[in-house]
Amino acid sequence: MQRRAFLAVLAAAVPACAVAAPVDELPLTPLPPTANPDSVPGLSWFGAGPSAIEIFDYNCPYCRAAFETLDARVAKKKLRLGLIDSPQLSAGSVQAAKIRQAALIVYGPEKAYEFHRRLYARKGMIDGDVALDVAQVLGLDVAKLTDAANSPDVRARIIAQSHFLDDIGVATTPSFILGRKLLSGWPGAAGFDAALKVAR
Repeated sequence: MQRRAFLAVLAAAVPACAVAAPVDELPLTPLPPTANPDSVPGLSWFGAGPSAIEIFDYNCPYCRAAFETLDARVAKKKLRLGLIDSPQLSAGSVQAAKIRQAALIVYGPEKAYEFHRRLYARKGMIDGDVALDVAQVLGLDVAKLTDAANSPDVRARIIAQSHFLDDIGVATTPSFILGRKLLSGWPGAAGFDAALKVAR
């Protein structure tokens, strides 16, 4: 589904997440020359090491599987992970993405990343209620997060991210920006490491 169509409702169904690809068939494509991921509002970073940006939806099972690998590398300071929201699979995905952006605004990247980690640790579908429950467990101010999540700033961030992803040709979650390359889908841990090395 084209992201421009998605923006009309900010919550719509899209094709299933990408299937893992063999290591020797990495689906790497160059970014458009004018694309600048660092200029995308709401992009957040955490960790140290080689940089990779994950484009994800909280209700994509492949995104959840990918995050287990990515977070392990972040914990070992072997990866600097950027995050761009691509909430397309459900209205709940949009709600959770808005609350993550609110956590980023109110508390900064460290707390927002811990929120992200804890949210992915939850089983089942993720929506606004689940996200706020995780925030409360972390001791975050739910009222402040709710206000920020419903603000024009957060809405503008989600829309700007969607426009950027549409412009660079992202069609599935998860996808990854590795240097000046776009990796579509989750190729497994070995495939990801190979792609990260190739893209440096």
